[in-house]
Amino acid sequence: MRSVRSRHAGLVALLAAMLVALGLPSFAAATPPSFVQQVTARANATSKAVTLPNAVTTGDRIVVEVGIWSSAHATAGTVKDAAGNTYTRLVHFAASDGTELSVWSAPVTLGGGTKPAITVTPTAKADLGIAVVEYSGLSTVADATVLDQSAQATGTSSGTGVVSSGPTPATTAGNELALGFYVDSGFGKTLTAANAFTQRSNVSPTSDMEFVVEDKVVGQGEQPNAGVGTGSGVPWLMATVVLRPAAGGQPTAPGAPVNVTAQAGNGTATVSWTAPFNGGSGLTSYTITPYIGTTPQTPTVLSGAPPATSAQVSGLTNGTGYTFTVTATNAIGTGPASAPSNPVTPTSTPQGQWSATMTWPFVAVHAVALTNGKYLLWDGWHQPEPTYLWDPVANTFTSITAPDSIFCSGNALLPDGKVLTVGGYGVVSTGELGIKDTAIFDPATSTWKRGADMHYPRWYPSLTQLADGRYLTISGNSADAYTWAEHPEVYDPGNDTWTVLNGISTTQVHEDEYPFAMLAPNGKVFTIGPSEDVSYWLDADNQTWTPVGPSGVVNGSATMYRPGKVLYSGGSATISSGTPSQASTSVIDLTGATPAWRHTSPMNTARDFHTLTTLPDGQVLAVGGAPTSDQTLVNNGVLPAEIWNPDTEKWTTVASMSVPRQYHQTALLMPDGRVLVAGGGHTVSASGPGQFSAQIYSPPYLFNGTRPVISSAPASAAYGSTMTVSTPDAASVTAVNLVSMGADTHQSDMDQHFVPLSFTRNGTTLSVQAPPGGTIAPAGTYMLFLVNGNGVPSVAAQVRILPSLTAPSAPSNVTAVAGNASATVSWSAPGDGGSPITSYTVTPYIGSVAQSPVTVAGATNTQVTGLTNGTPYTFTVTATNAVGTSPPSAASTVVTPSPTPAPGFVQQASGRGLGATRAVTMPSTVLAGDRMVVEVGVWNTENATATGVTDSAGNTYTRLSTKVAPDGTELSVWSAPITAGGGTKPTITARVSSSADVGVAAVEYSGLSPVAGTGVVDQSVSATGTTAVASSGQTAATTAGGELAVGFYADSGFSRTLTAGAGFSQRVNVSPAGDMEFLVEDQPVTLGSRPNATIGTAASTPWIVTTIVFKHG
Repeated sequence: MRSVRSRHAGLVALLAAMLVALGLPSFAAATPPSFVQQVTARANATSKAVTLPNAVTTGDRIVVEVGIWSSAHATAGTVKDAAGNTYTRLVHFAASDGTELSVWSAPVTLGGGTKPAITVTPTAKADLGIAVVEYSGLSTVADATVLDQSAQATGTSSGTGVVSSGPTPATTAGNELALGFYVDSGFGKTLTAANAFTQRSNVSPTSDMEFVVEDKVVGQGEQPNAGVGTGSGVPWLMATVVLRPAAGGQPTAPGAPVNVTAQAGNGTATVSWTAPFNGGSGLTSYTITPYIGTTPQTPTVLSGAPPATSAQVSGLTNGTGYTFTVTATNAIGTGPASAPSNPVTPTSTPQGQWSATMTWPFVAVHAVALTNGKYLLWDGWHQPEPTYLWDPVANTFTSITAPDSIFCSGNALLPDGKVLTVGGYGVVSTGELGIKDTAIFDPATSTWKRGADMHYPRWYPSLTQLADGRYLTISGNSADAYTWAEHPEVYDPGNDTWTVLNGISTTQVHEDEYPFAMLAPNGKVFTIGPSEDVSYWLDADNQTWTPVGPSGVVNGSATMYRPGKVLYSGGSATISSGTPSQASTSVIDLTGATPAWRHTSPMNTARDFHTLTTLPDGQVLAVGGAPTSDQTLVNNGVLPAEIWNPDTEKWTTVASMSVPRQYHQTALLMPDGRVLVAGGGHTVSASGPGQFSAQIYSPPYLFNGTRPVISSAPASAAYGSTMTVSTPDAASVTAVNLVSMGADTHQSDMDQHFVPLSFTRNGTTLSVQAPPGGTIAPAGTYMLFLVNGNGVPSVAAQVRILPSLTAPSAPSNVTAVAGNASATVSWSAPGDGGSPITSYTVTPYIGSVAQSPVTVAGATNTQVTGLTNGTPYTFTVTATNAVGTSPPSAASTVVTPSPTPAPGFVQQASGRGLGATRAVTMPSTVLAGDRMVVEVGVWNTENATATGVTDSAGNTYTRLSTKVAPDGTELSVWSAPITAGGGTKPTITARVSSSADVGVAAVEYSGLSPVAGTGVVDQSVSATGTTAVASSGQTAATTAGGELAVGFYADSGFSRTLTAGAGFSQRVNVSPAGDMEFLVEDQPVTLGSRPNATIGTAASTPWIVTTIVFKHG
């Protein structure tokens, strides 16, 4: 029996044929898309096949939603069916917990009348949720052009209610199908369709994958926004996908183009639009018609196959207002005209041009330009925070999870191109508003690592590079919104240490936002307190804090547009109560004898939360902002940009953005002279409204003629040197400018520098003088631009400004372990002053009297011999390079050599993360004869275990103990005597049976037995439980004195703060954390002791504790 649908299609065809026979025009079938059938499945598997309940129909379209989660962050690899139809991925993105939502689709061209099995294969075994839906009336194109529009969002629900994707861009045709897709990884919530969508699939509540498919037919120009009702505390993903309809019985003329925008030029306008539905016949041309009022002017025809969706209309009159309409033409005819564009007025000074809006899978709250041409970006409110590597050439994103929640951290680039972040959001992990974390991203490996913790937790800290290559952080909330980190700290990247400036208290900059901190030519840091309207000099070397005075601008945005010259504009009286924004502008010249603020011409549009970016020609671009200080009004912003001219000190309004961006927006100068602008929103949570998009602005100078070209430039330059730059355009070059790579968040590029360079010409060569020193341009990579007489910049060349060469700084962390008439001394390498360290000098002291020193090359530890047993000693260390010798380190603790040396802690390295391996590298060189002790904690849903430990030197590790907690967490201890690799820094690698959360602690001890195998163990005991105090229980009585009891703790990550037990010395403590938490502690024991390692945690935490007593050497 034929279906109702088949009979309807037959009637349409019959009527069309009758009209043709009568000589009347035919018509296109306008049957709207229609749901046919669906099937769902979920599994934990390496692949899963599902079959629709009824046979599929040729000409229909199959749509597949895939939700996927695993601890290994698996993704959907392929979707195939048994009939051989080809599936195209239309959408894919991931949530903070690693859950991925993807949508795939294929027209049914094969297997009509059968029930083909549809198989989803992930990249690794995972929880899968699959919904397969068949529709009629959709386009049968075989590629992604079936997709008209889409929108997507992810977040964590703060309460029961509806979450949504956000509206799509306007649809380009009628009778299209908007589908809503929802996924979470399984939280036992009951899901409901919302926003007037019809539910087709709903798998909820479950404890693995929960998902929904819903749909509705939409007309041309609509902006559908799919939503689903869910519960509280759920990391969710939501997408709206609009699919084009079937072409119909006969082709028709195209629809009307939409989203027509215009940007004025000099006697020209650039008009852009979105292609309409082509009516079933390929587009051949567009006609762009200018209007003066209601009077049409000479049109411009743009042809192609297909034609472009942007055209420059010339022959316009400067000073006259225009709008533009666009029509589309195909083989059938010309469609209706679009709605008019925005009005523009051509001028001899063009306004620049904005690109089309790019949809991004996150809100770019932080943005950093990398030296490899990519961009590191991240959103907020997640624990830990996913970061995204955007490749603008391929327009692809790679997700890399940071070590912690680096939302509202301080950001800057290190001289070697790595990204330094300090502080962040701690409420989820520690219960405090700020965190102490230092995190470093390496673009060469696309990996994050932890650095040394700060002394104070900080949220919203500023971060500024000092002239000597160290970094200063100021202020930031500590415990809560009413407490601040009052003492600045200085980070030395050379030895990964933080130093507190106890002589300075920054109580005057208790900011709701970041304080502005800028390195001035005198080497001091100029600091602005936006909320209090105060400014200060901070001298990090002399630890002074000196007032400068008020600016007259409150809560504005600031940048140093020339060395020592600061622009400060906009703002509002408060930042959160909706007070009107201001247009005030002030400047200050810090190079003057008595710097003082002065007012200049105000902005043309009052705005708060805008971002200032210094351009290659030395002017300053202001983008975004809001008309009031209400941060929550994501869609209420200032669209026109403005450019400030430092010569006239006046603002000029330029082209308008398509999307409002205010609080949490970012802007970065790109090497080609354009400006990347993104983000805005997510004010109070990741589930709140936000701008999941970006645009790129082309400033007016890119429309002023041919650009200069850099043929060659040096990769690096020393301070005060001459750089040779080759260019065929040398005669036209009027300026050479050095601009730092950007690191922007919260309307603040914390380390921005713009340095004009002097130069001379000789044919096609420019001799350019490098900056004189680090106070003008701290060491690092810069963009070097040539600018011609028309103000047009070249594409930048990258030049690394090398640090000044100095003697090393003092070594740190000097420790000593007594031996028999000897001591093993270890230390941390200091910053090398830009010249490699050639040797260290270790000096023993008896009281204050120096003894014979020892010179060490190529290592950061040594055994000092010839000491007197029974005599107490301390030790200092100096470092030497080609420039000179450092100051001495602080003295070690007192040690007393004796004939039978006591076991002693030397150094440790720890790390945690997701994967099948986890490697750590010892910070200092190891000593042959010492012993490595390694704790490995591992957890995943598959009860993974540690399978081995190795090191790069080739030492052999033996498993000494293994214990598994009720939740599947395993703690194992491994050890090896150091017989190979003495004097090196070996990398220790733990391997596990499958990808899992892994924590590794490697500890070097002296004075332990050098035997191989398990013979090093005197006694051991392990236990597991969930009490607030974790304990291994007592070991059996030790059989000798002078032994060392080592306690090991692990849990699978419950954000607990761990504490060492009474009588034990803490050596490693990785807590609180959301994956693996672990601790190592030790205690010397005597004959007959029964040690019992204890660790403080929190009740209901599944823990493991092991105590092992190691024999002495």
